[in-house]
Amino acid sequence: MKHFLYSYNRCFAVLAISCLAFACQPNNSEKQTASATKASPENYKPQVLKDTIGGIYHEYYQNGNIKLRGSYKNGKRDGDWSYFYENGKLWSMGEYTEGIRNGLSNVYYETGVLRMEGNYRNNKRSGPWKFYNESGKLVKEVDFK
Repeated sequence: MKHFLYSYNRCFAVLAISCLAFACQPNNSEKQTASATKASPENYKPQVLKDTIGGIYHEYYQNGNIKLRGSYKNGKRDGDWSYFYENGKLWSMGEYTEGIRNGLSNVYYETGVLRMEGNYRNNKRSGPWKFYNESGKLVKEVDFK
């Protein structure tokens, strides 16, 4: 009988310790939340909640360089947006108003030379656009009406 009680108490103790250890471990969502709070270029993947987001948005390449930057207002792109090549040089920049492209837009070659420039109105090219070669020489003008 003494041996039975000793075994019973030992099993109960092991079971209690196991349950306690299991209960104290964070669940997967807690682990994900903890890792998501450590924002670095390698793991920074912002979640865009279209109905609630506001403020500055950044996205990065794996090498740590900025990929794009802009701002949201009421869940829509609003203001200046800039896109970058992986080497960190500016690729393009444009303006948005409540999610619609409006205003000046510039696109650059990876060398930094202007490739094209023009305006958008209601998400469509509008007015004169200029196109340049890699040396920066104007090669074409198109008027979008």
